[in-house]
Order: sequence, then C-alpha cells, then structure tokens
Amino acid sequence: MTSLGNIKAAVVQRVGNKSNDDGVAFSDSLCQMDGVEEHLLNLINASFKFDDWKQFYYIDDLKLNPTYRFVSKIFDDESCIVKQANNLARHLYEQSIHPNIKIGEFYVVLLDNCEIDGEVTNAIGLFKSEVMETVLTVKMVQNHLVLSPQMGMSLKKLEKGCIVFNVEKEQGYKVAVVDNSNSKTDACYWTENFLYVRDCNDDYHQTIKLMDMCTGFVQQLKEQSMVDSAIAAKKTVELLKSEEVLQVDELAEKICDTEEQKQAFETYRQVYEEEHGTFADEVNVVVKATNKKPVTKMNVLKLGKNFEVKIINPNAEIVAGKDDRGKNYYTLYY
Repeated sequence: MTSLGNIKAAVVQRVGNKSNDDGVAFSDSLCQMDGVEEHLLNLINASFKFDDWKQFYYIDDLKLNPTYRFVSKIFDDESCIVKQANNLARHLYEQSIHPNIKIGEFYVVLLDNCEIDGEVTNAIGLFKSEVMETVLTVKMVQNHLVLSPQMGMSLKKLEKGCIVFNVEKEQGYKVAVVDNSNSKTDACYWTENFLYVRDCNDDYHQTIKLMDMCTGFVQQLKEQSMVDSAIAAKKTVELLKSEEVLQVDELAEKICDTEEQKQAFETYRQVYEEEHGTFADEVNVVVKATNKKPVTKMNVLKLGKNFEVKIINPNAEIVAGKDDRGKNYYTLYY
C-alpha cells in the first residue's frame, strides 16, 4: 500500500533546452501553494502507479549520482530545499541537449505523511511540465463579461516525473517514475541521464524477468513447432495465474512436454541468466506484472492468412502433418 500525504513545500523553476541556450530561471524562495495544493496532489496521484519501482544507481558509486545526492540533502535538511532545487534544475538543464526537448516548468515538491509498505515517511517529487494548455477565463471589464485565453500547465497528466520515498537510502531509495514522452530519443534524458535509475530487484521485476525468459524460450520453440510453442505459451500463462510462488528449477518440468524440450529450456535459461543475472530459487508472482509480456498472446496458431487456432487447454491433442500435395494441416482431437 502506497499513498501520498500533503505538500509541505514546493519550489518552481523554468528549465530550457541547453542546445538552444534557453537557460534556467532559478527560484530564490518557496512557491506559495494556496489554492493549488489540492489540484497538484490530484494530478500527482492520477499520474503514478506504485508498482514498477526503480532505484537510483551510478556507474561506480551511488553517491556520485547528482540527483540522488541533491535529494538526500533535502531529506537530511529540509531548509535547504530551495538551494538543492536549483542544483537539480541546473543538473536537468545539463542533460537537456536533444533538439526535441521543450522548455518547461520544473517542480521540486516535498511531501510529508506519505505511506509506503506500512511505513509513514516523507517523499520528494520531481516534475517537469512541457505541455501547456489554453484555458478560457472570464473577467468583468466595465460591466461586461470578457473571455480571454490563458496558457497553463495541464492537469490531465504529468509528462515527466518521479517520486522519491525516504526509505532504503543505501540501496538508492524507492523511486516511482513517469515518462510519457512519445520519442524514445529525447525520453532517455529524464530517466537515464537526469535520474539515472534502474529496476528494483523485487518480486514485480522478478516476475517480468521470468516472463521475459519464458517468452524467449517459446519464441525459440516456435522455430521447430508452432504447436509446441503455443502449448508451452498456454502452460506458462496458466502456471503464472495459478501459483503464487514459483520454484524456478521446476519450470522446465511444468512447461515442457518432452525431455528434449526440457533440456532445451535449461540450456536457454543458462544463457539467459548469464546475460541478465540469476534468478532466486523461488519467485513470488505479482499478477500485475504477468500481462507485460507477449507470451500471454502466444497460444494462438496463425495458419497463413486464412485461419487462427487458439489453444485454450494445453493438454488438448493436436497433430501437425503434411499431405501428398505438400500442404500443411493440423488434426484437432476433441
């Protein structure tokens, strides 16, 4: 369970594109939140899903990560939030060199009374708004109502943001990230260059990793047999739906039908773990993570342009063959 508390303090700056020499409009004081706190909190809550957790890291030493260092200083001494917010804005500006990056407001928000995993703590939100919307305002001018347009921050969703919870500091904190950029080229400057975060090694990402490995194996199996591939995909999905805890060493036995397939699975797993790191002996399955990989849709046999056969029961009997005309066929027993 994760929930946000109240906004205790906020600093707003304007950060431009460095390649255009837009510069940074720094702040020298806290932003007054009267009348806007509720709207900003609603926007933040609507923008984040607290399941895909990240953590700060760096190539050699976590403490060399600038964002981690500046955020830590705010947690240690809240009175320095303006100074560290300006440091964060300067750091963000240094990463804003791609031509697609737009000028926008950069918010550093201190939240208190937040809850995460049953623990009450504070958090720091970093948000950048790059998309401005036009709203119509109504004013009374000389006894007449006059409509006039005004540009402002969208309250529908955040383009870029993160919330850093003041827990697990030595591991890089628990960080929730939002990045709604359409372009991967300019998107990486927020997550990779500015924040420098990676996936936490938790049950959620272990489940995704397990799904990724099984997806790769099913795709490899498809090169030999579409039927075996579709059946293995269905078994994988049912296994993940039915068992809360998976013993990784038992996967081959539960997914594969033949000894040859089991050996192929173990070989694939060995190669996968050499590249992506080893699994724990058991994985606690997180249901939200099981829909992240295409293996959930790989139980369908696509027979040319004319037919599709969906494997619902992985124990159903299907036999593939080729007739005397050289055409492929499948026999379905029911």
